[in-house]
Amino acid sequence: MNLLRHWFAQPAALGLLAVLPVLGLIALMALRWQRRRLARLASWPALTALTLVRPGRRRLRAVCLSAGLVFLAVGVAGPQWGREEGQTAALGRDLVIVLDLSASMQARDVLPSRAGHALNALAELADTVQKRGGHRLALVVFANRPAVLCPLTYDYDHFRAVLQALAEDGPPPELWPANPTAVPGTRLGEGLLEAVAAHDVRFPGYQDILLISDGDDPTGDEEWRRGALAAREHGIPVHTIGVGDPDQDHTVPLSNGKIKTRLREEPLQAIAQLTGGTYTPARTNALPLGQLFVERIEPGAVREHMDDPLPVYRLRYGWFFVPALLFLAATLVIHDGLTMKQLRRPMALIPFIPGPEERTS
Repeated sequence: MNLLRHWFAQPAALGLLAVLPVLGLIALMALRWQRRRLARLASWPALTALTLVRPGRRRLRAVCLSAGLVFLAVGVAGPQWGREEGQTAALGRDLVIVLDLSASMQARDVLPSRAGHALNALAELADTVQKRGGHRLALVVFANRPAVLCPLTYDYDHFRAVLQALAEDGPPPELWPANPTAVPGTRLGEGLLEAVAAHDVRFPGYQDILLISDGDDPTGDEEWRRGALAAREHGIPVHTIGVGDPDQDHTVPLSNGKIKTRLREEPLQAIAQLTGGTYTPARTNALPLGQLFVERIEPGAVREHMDDPLPVYRLRYGWFFVPALLFLAATLVIHDGLTMKQLRRPMALIPFIPGPEERTS
């Protein structure tokens, strides 16, 4: 679906293509029904002469009609490629999303898992941001180590493609310790430090961080304070979202054993308080990321200028509508019967082929 969003403005309209085989099946059934009705009148060779039909022209008309409908359906979907020239940048804010992908985020107190629940909500957030326009998104993920999977961009299709890859392939291997014997942990602070570095230094005051985590760190060393203090020093508010069940432990099986985890809200609340952000206790409920963006992030100050323009694809309707009209017009020109010149010929030229009754008499 992400690839379709890239190439088509209205990818849902491609569903019209599914109607074409149905129409073809109906036409085939109607033709067979017509032949059965005609077969009651005389033998098929006689009917072929009497109905004056040219099979080759009928097939050509069917091909033109099918091609015309295909081009029309694709044109309605809004094919797009290339960039519009002379575009100007829309005003907005920069939002770096920090997603916890540690082992505890695989707990299933939220389905399909805490991490999967967050990924679904982030896809909806991308849709909301794209509709509002002018804002850039970035994605930082972390477990024992952080990684920037998507730098700040207006390309929401690429952002969604990264989310889809995470949902299908799981966390990238670089998030885990280089040393297999290292003590595992959830490095919230490292993730926040990476998010601060991912921001554009040209636009202080127009930046936000959105942290989605269960706050569960088995080391308990409060390593998160370093990242929170760095964000506060740069004037970047961190809005935190708590995911998971805070009242009951849930077991997550691992290759070398299992862990028990629950939502730890204290560090997430402290990070939001230190940086001037907000804490949202989503827990096992839906993640209201779109609503949070509209109500708490978007109302902030926006950039007054931007060097790199907002990418806008050029629509190519004409490349498909024109061939569609030509093919459909051809169906009106091509006749599947005899021409007027042929119809003026003496009827004696048409061979008489006796029907069943004449042959038996």
